[in-house]
Amino acid sequence: MTTVSSVTNTVLTTLDIGSGIDSAKLARDLTDAVQLPQERAIQKKIDYSEESISAYSLVSYQIDQITASFNKLNDANELATSSGLSSDATKMTVSSSDGTATEGNYDFKISQLAQSQRVTSDQYTSISQALNGGTSFDISLAVDTTDSAVAAVYSATATASETTSLVVGDGTTTVTIGTASYTSITDQVNAIKNGSGYSSLLFEVGVNSDDDGIEFTYKTAGSVASTPTFTGNGSTHTITNPTVGVSVLTPVTGVAAEYNVTATASETTTLVVSDGDSTVTIASATYANIAAQVTAIQAGAGYSNLDFTVAANNANDGFKFTYKTTGAIATAPTLTGTGSSHSVSATTAGRTAVNAPTTTTINVATDTPAGVVSAINAANTGVTATLLDTGTGSSTYKILLSGQTGSDGVFTLTSSPDLGFHDTANALQSAQNAVIEFEDLTITRSSNAITDVIEGATINLLATSSTDVRITILNDKSTLKTTLQEVVTNYNDLLTLFDNFTATDSEADMAGALSEDSSLVRFVKDKIRSAVFDDSSTGSGDITGLRDLGLSVSSTGIMTFDETAYDTAISTDYDDIVTMLTADSNDQSVYSGTSLGLAKDITIILEGLTDSDGLVTLRQSAATTDLSDRQEDLSDLEGRMETVYNRYLAQFGVMEGMMARLDSTKDYLTAQFESLSKAYDSD
Repeated sequence: MTTVSSVTNTVLTTLDIGSGIDSAKLARDLTDAVQLPQERAIQKKIDYSEESISAYSLVSYQIDQITASFNKLNDANELATSSGLSSDATKMTVSSSDGTATEGNYDFKISQLAQSQRVTSDQYTSISQALNGGTSFDISLAVDTTDSAVAAVYSATATASETTSLVVGDGTTTVTIGTASYTSITDQVNAIKNGSGYSSLLFEVGVNSDDDGIEFTYKTAGSVASTPTFTGNGSTHTITNPTVGVSVLTPVTGVAAEYNVTATASETTTLVVSDGDSTVTIASATYANIAAQVTAIQAGAGYSNLDFTVAANNANDGFKFTYKTTGAIATAPTLTGTGSSHSVSATTAGRTAVNAPTTTTINVATDTPAGVVSAINAANTGVTATLLDTGTGSSTYKILLSGQTGSDGVFTLTSSPDLGFHDTANALQSAQNAVIEFEDLTITRSSNAITDVIEGATINLLATSSTDVRITILNDKSTLKTTLQEVVTNYNDLLTLFDNFTATDSEADMAGALSEDSSLVRFVKDKIRSAVFDDSSTGSGDITGLRDLGLSVSSTGIMTFDETAYDTAISTDYDDIVTMLTADSNDQSVYSGTSLGLAKDITIILEGLTDSDGLVTLRQSAATTDLSDRQEDLSDLEGRMETVYNRYLAQFGVMEGMMARLDSTKDYLTAQFESLSKAYDSD
């Protein structure tokens, strides 16, 4: 209709019919007179909303940059960068170190490397060779060993020929021998043994194996509370501890738990068996006896994952659940079904091994070398099985078993048939701990990667050494300074954004983008400044906040960094700085309920401004909603104005039609009058 009216008006105007007015242009001009002012007002609001959305996004990004800077300051091991050097990288290296590692030189002597037990089986012709005539069998795998307590031995240097007094003590009892002349170590030992109170000493005194000192051997095995002393008015004595006393718990052998479960032999029922973690579910079926139910459960999906085996009990009127591994049971097994109810009771209580091996019964369902490997690995005992092709002779396949590193990884495996794992000829390597000497102490560890001797550093033992290997730890504290400078830069960049976004007389990009939200700008500024310059919840010594590290705010609000003040603080109060920023912790959880340090406290506040329900995020969401509303207003305006325009066109079309008809009537009457005039003229 609109197009027809517009075309009609144009044709009439072109033919000089009608009013001669350009109706389409007049309709557009009349419509624009109403539409354009409203459109400009709405578009201005749209432009502001779009700029404010971008501004909120930039503010959020810049706050996140400040947060990221403080995240670099909330862990004690991140405030400095540590490095470790070894005097002999073929014997020992430092694989990692963090900022908490203490600078200094550390001397080690490596007496023994940690290693795992490794044994092989007998040889087999193929990976599918039958080992038990095609019948499944059980393996008993015992891991760990019973440790024995060790009596401590100390050695003291001595001068064989001298005149001296001898004073020996164990921390409680002291034996004092007056000044006398001696010609040998043996004479000195005999004098001490004859001294008053000698029998009350916790150790016995003897000549050491090199015959150049005195050895103190404790009478009772176990750790020593107080190092023995040896003094006199002659030469000095240096005491070392070649054999560390070891206390161990009284061995308790582990016991595998057994449960009896009542059942009805002949019934139609489902069967659901569970150990608390794994469950075997058997669909409803009709059974004639307990054996049939046992067979169904054993064939169920996931049966091998259960912690126990299922069999008929001795009376054949129920089930017996036998746990595969020794140990106390935290969650009793269950058996349910749609048929009769089942009562579960313990017939043998599980007992956890203490200072004794943990034994696991492993069922080998497929009696082949490959089946043995699969069963051992599936048991997850810490012992790993590998099938090897030795390539020698006709029987080329062997099973290699490897335990965990360290003496606690020792294991024994027995089975029928005998697989040969206990044969002396098949033993490749025994389990042992690493042994190192450090600061006159003998230290044992189960791994060659040692993390708890030098705090914050991991040292790796590569080979034994006859002389000391020196590890040097260096700390670069410039990391902290760089991060604080980053904080200052990011903070001031945020202020620059705010200055631009609230400026109303600037030609810069996005100037005034938040001019209508000065309350948010003021709130965020105050919130961040207050958080940054607040006192730490873990202040220490003279260091209570960032102002003690040289950070301050100028009269114009700009953050500044006084490097001189920082250098002074870092040189004298580094440990206090670490405590103030990090609470001497790493990877803190906000749910720990303890003080987290200033850096973490600040990040929590900053994240609260930009997370999903933070103020900046909510304002950005509101601006996005407002933009959508304004765009809808603009669309509605365009629709309404198009209707007005069409109405004008229709009205002008009617007018032009009337004018055309009037022109036609005029022309007709003119022609008639001219005809009459000519008629009269001819008369």
